[in-house]
Amino acid sequence: MLKARRGKEIDDSSSPQTVTHACLEAELRVADQVGRLMEFWGFKRVHGRVWTILFLSAEPLSTSEIRKRLGISMGAASMALAELRRWGAVREAVTRHRAVHYEPETNIWRLISRVMQDRERRILDESLEVFEQALSVLRTSAGPSAHRVERLVLLTKLVQGMLGMLLSRGELAAEDTKKMRV
Repeated sequence: MLKARRGKEIDDSSSPQTVTHACLEAELRVADQVGRLMEFWGFKRVHGRVWTILFLSAEPLSTSEIRKRLGISMGAASMALAELRRWGAVREAVTRHRAVHYEPETNIWRLISRVMQDRERRILDESLEVFEQALSVLRTSAGPSAHRVERLVLLTKLVQGMLGMLLSRGELAAEDTKKMRV
């Protein structure tokens, strides 16, 4: 037996209707978890949920279909799709349907690197500028702050270099993952 979102138990026997319902519930659990991860990284939970529903779908979905699957308002679905389009996480799909349908960016590394390029690199650049400006003033003082800010400058430059190397690769190679325990 599986537990549905509203607390009802689902018989996980092999009838097609039950299997379909169980699969939909499993997909919703995945979407909810990706939403939580996205929220942890500073995005809205709904962005992760919408992207995941599209990612798991065998075909492009309309805003209305996304709204129904996730149980969200049309406005929330539309705003999430607009934001995801700006990040390059989803795009309009060419279909025979009149309504606009969306498909996800399925290259997850491309998605992550785009966000890192746009967001993380920007904050590192801003941080380095602030640290260096502060350091030029603090060098004239006798306290430990100049030395400590200098360490922040070095650390920021190190992280910038690591991020640059990671992003310049374009993708994670198989040898990059061999050392990871999965």
